[in-house]
Amino acid sequence: MKSNPAIQAAIDLTAGAAGGTACVLTGQPFDTMKVKMQTFPDLYRGLTDCCLKTYSQVGFRGFYKGTSPALIANIAENSVLFMCYGFCQQVVRKVAGLDKQAKLSTVWSVIKSILRKDGPLGFYHGLSSTLLR
Repeated sequence: MKSNPAIQAAIDLTAGAAGGTACVLTGQPFDTMKVKMQTFPDLYRGLTDCCLKTYSQVGFRGFYKGTSPALIANIAENSVLFMCYGFCQQVVRKVAGLDKQAKLSTVWSVIKSILRKDGPLGFYHGLSSTLLR
């Protein structure tokens, strides 16, 4: 069955949005506690104390204060990343002459090619520019 690129892009965007939402909603309470403990180091004895005090002062909502900016950023970032990843997979399939539904499993061939061509140091090409950045 032929897949429509626009439909696939919409699926990838939706999956990225769902992933970004899940990431924020599961991680936000921990991030909130971390920030509170860093901001007020003498106020809390540890994570449990911070959680208990936060809950007793503002309730469950206190763990999710400041969620909106993180939610917006993560949804936008993951949506674009998922869509671009799907697009890049299609480009690789086309360049490699593979069927549009072919499973990409070229990781080991790439690793072997780098090792044959440049040796172990081949994995570090571009490291200096990354470190400078």
